[in-house]
Amino acid sequence: MPESETEALDYYPSGWSEEIHDEYYIEWRSNDDESILVRLDGTMGDGDYSVTPITGVNTDEEEFVTRPISRLSREEAFDVAATLIYAMNGVAGRLNGEDEFTGDITDEA
Repeated sequence: MPESETEALDYYPSGWSEEIHDEYYIEWRSNDDESILVRLDGTMGDGDYSVTPITGVNTDEEEFVTRPISRLSREEAFDVAATLIYAMNGVAGRLNGEDEFTGDITDEA
């Protein structure tokens, strides 16, 4: 796992890249599809950080924005960003059939 260059996140998943635009604006992008990313934006000031999961871009270059989470403290924003990065990574891995994410699922119902 790559080590984050931010002070608030230790690591992020392999297969992702960290883009630090400045200390208040950071993106983590999937290396398999760079239009899939998690954006942390604190440019509005402390207590008004937002984290936005983006799941692609359409033909008009508009981002598919899943509901942004706003009005977060810096610490909360990094916690939410980490959760989303790992969740999106796990779903992508599972959909791609990667062994690490498929596991042995049995239906006992």
